[in-house]
Amino acid sequence: MTIEKRKIDHIRIIAEEDVSHDHNYWNDIEIVQKSMPEIDYDDIDLSIDLLGKKLSMPIIISSMTGGHPDTKKINENLAIAAAEKKIGMGVGSERAAIDNREVADTYSIITEYDVPLRIANIGAPQLIRQKKNALSDDDIKYAVDLVKADALAIHFNFVQEMAQPEGDRNSKGIMERLSLITKKYRVIAKETGAGFSRMDAMDFMKAGVAAIDTGGRSGTSFSAVEYHRGLESNNFQKARVGESFWNWGIPSPVSVMMCEGELPVIASGGIRNGLDVFKGLMLGASAAGLASQFLKAGMESSQEVIRLIDTIEAELRSAMFLTSSQSVNDIRKVRRIYTGRLLNWTEQI
Repeated sequence: MTIEKRKIDHIRIIAEEDVSHDHNYWNDIEIVQKSMPEIDYDDIDLSIDLLGKKLSMPIIISSMTGGHPDTKKINENLAIAAAEKKIGMGVGSERAAIDNREVADTYSIITEYDVPLRIANIGAPQLIRQKKNALSDDDIKYAVDLVKADALAIHFNFVQEMAQPEGDRNSKGIMERLSLITKKYRVIAKETGAGFSRMDAMDFMKAGVAAIDTGGRSGTSFSAVEYHRGLESNNFQKARVGESFWNWGIPSPVSVMMCEGELPVIASGGIRNGLDVFKGLMLGASAAGLASQFLKAGMESSQEVIRLIDTIEAELRSAMFLTSSQSVNDIRKVRRIYTGRLLNWTEQI
């Protein structure tokens, strides 16, 4: 199976099937409001500085797609909206373009728009030899230059790899290679649904990464995506692995708590709206990333993406107003209550 076919399979399955984790842990956070905010709504400042770039609000369109001709328009719609609303945007794994330059424009389309923070994307498993040779330094430079990136996301997706028929199984040597890459690029260590632990965060800090995108359990499960792919290809062993590990990982809010510290953190995994963005910032994140919500809007039009961003902004501003948070930094001071399954995690970590 080609990488291009796998890319479009992922988009189709995410759009058509239920591939969510069984519980969204952001729902287990309740916020102590302030009935007399003593601020004016229009004076609320959402702007942030992230990785040396000024964003109008703490929102990132998470790395999702590219590598198939049908994905070019999606990335263009997302880029138009990101440029207009002045938020960050990542592209999906660029291995497809590295292997086949004919699909390069499905990624490079974003360079035609003034996106304030562009994020390139390669997979951590490809930093070392698997069934194929490891990505070379020239390959990585190509991926960064292709989208004129301000930062490079290196995504860790080993849970998904275990369930993929074509999955990679080697890991030894990745951190050593990562440490070399961070000397050349601003690297974002990115999980894709299983979350990072405190130990992971410390390892990344030692390796010199610039930021951590937690990508925890609460949203899309790529093990679930691979479960559906396994069924469709009659690979019942891989389907079974995908089903067994459907809900594997560290809950998204817990991963933010574990990683928050010296490095900027992007809260992601199950972020659905502006209130979830607020909760991620409250736990110490610098920004929040949304994926599936933007994917579905990007499949429609750029205007649909803009409408979604405007709605998320209104929800975030409302939460800030109702907690007397005039700036993003003020959000960290807001009192919160943990309930349900999230409380169980916080009591034992």
